[in-house]
Amino acid sequence: MSDSPAARSRIPFIDNLKVVLIIMVIAHHAGQAYGPTGGRWPFMYPEKAAILGTFFYVNASFFMGLFFLISAYFLPQSHDRKGAARFLKERLVRFGSVILAFQFLVYPVFAWLFEGRRTSFPTFWFETIVIKREIEFAHLWFLAHLLAYAVLYVIWRALRGLFARNSQPRPFPSHTAIATYALGLGVVSGIVRHWFPIDRWVFIGVPAELAHLPQYASLFVLGLLAYRHRWLPDVPERAGRVWLTVGLSLAAFRYAYSLLGWRFLRRTPGGFDWPGLFWVTWEAFLCTGMCIGSLYAFRTWWNRRSRFSGWLSDNAYAVYVVHLPLVVVAQAWVSRTGWGPLTLTALSTLIGVISSYLVAAALRVLPGVRRVL
Repeated sequence: MSDSPAARSRIPFIDNLKVVLIIMVIAHHAGQAYGPTGGRWPFMYPEKAAILGTFFYVNASFFMGLFFLISAYFLPQSHDRKGAARFLKERLVRFGSVILAFQFLVYPVFAWLFEGRRTSFPTFWFETIVIKREIEFAHLWFLAHLLAYAVLYVIWRALRGLFARNSQPRPFPSHTAIATYALGLGVVSGIVRHWFPIDRWVFIGVPAELAHLPQYASLFVLGLLAYRHRWLPDVPERAGRVWLTVGLSLAAFRYAYSLLGWRFLRRTPGGFDWPGLFWVTWEAFLCTGMCIGSLYAFRTWWNRRSRFSGWLSDNAYAVYVVHLPLVVVAQAWVSRTGWGPLTLTALSTLIGVISSYLVAAALRVLPGVRRVL
């Protein structure tokens, strides 16, 4: 998602994986109105489906981390091709302009529609943006992180250049190394969540859910290493199969735990009690398994580019940018039917995916917009 599709070499299976992850993001947000979300949402449906809580939990265990891994993979070649100055300038335009447009145009409109129609929109906009100085990144927190990581990467490359060393490509990590990473991720995440549980956001220059930050940051670094050592296109078959099995099995366990009403591992909001440590370790191993396993699975079973899949991939970044308001509108519209929360989640997802792709494709036809989206 971090670079223009036309500006980088194509890897069909990564493009296809990116499309599936985008659809998962839309489905995740489509369910927010109908499940036990821990955050805020503009539209909330009175009836909730408990299983959506597990859906959110399993998704959050890996899918944004995998996005960071993929985004980082394409960073070095972009930097090498463009140079540091142009590289940063293009990212500032690509990400910064989208964040500003959302902050000053899209967010005030939706806040006014769902919360503030007691006054005129110009008055509401002035009070919200100028007087209260409300800042809302919403789903664009991801772009803010990518922009910050790009700056840090340029600094690191400049420092590395002062002490340049020739590094030889390394083989794909062993099972022991992978398991050690997962265990370390679980330990660090558990320590962080003792003070910052899931769904608690803080502003550290960018909005951050610190509970997941160890996952995001470490996978971003691993994405950079994966490019230098060609790990993503060359995931060994045995490693791919083993870790795909690990990821899917742990996801299935969590769904079974919820559907069967098990209570022997009651999850706590944080701390160092053994159920809390179990779940944070479960999450780290699921994340690791799904990241490696997804790359292997897509390379093995969907490593081709058709005209349609190419169109889906080319518009994926724009879809991420525009989808949230469209999903909220879809939720408010379909909820008038009074149907069950799972049906409404499916409908909101379907409408959100179709409308987001249509709007994204239409916007990218406009002069100048394609440079940003």
